Amino acid sequence: MRGRQDRCPQCATPVPVPTNAAEDVPEVPIMARWATTVHTPLSEVDDQLRPEFDQYLNALASEVLRLNIFGSVGPGAELIVPVKLETGGRAGFTALVQPTDLMPDTAGLAKLFQALFAVKAPSTRGPTAEATLVFAVRGGSGQLRRPGE
Repeated sequence: MRGRQDRCPQCATPVPVPTNAAEDVPEVPIMARWATTVHTPLSEVDDQLRPEFDQYLNALASEVLRLNIFGSVGPGAELIVPVKLETGGRAGFTALVQPTDLMPDTAGLAKLFQALFAVKAPSTRGPTAEATLVFAVRGGSGQLRRPGE
């Protein structure tokens, strides 16, 4: 196929195949931060903690990006990490992967949750704050759907 065109297996768009295997092949990081969505911000009572909450989300994202829980080859996916910060600084996490069949194995998930819980959460007085961190794995599909859709 070198020097000709092939079709993308995900979207069927024609793509040129380089004549040389190392020529013009863009390097796609295994994981990149795609988005952060804050669903429930901290209360007005904790207004002074908002910058700290943003720093906390950035620290969580840095820890996730540092991990190597996905192989370097394979189809694109999205890793979705809902974050819940409760009164007193108790944090809770979930991890979802779309498509679901690309979910890391148990050891990879344990590594992920260990890294997340190792980041010190800010201590809040008000109601729960919720955010979702989204990461593109091997480029991701760019077609993020909410879980259950």
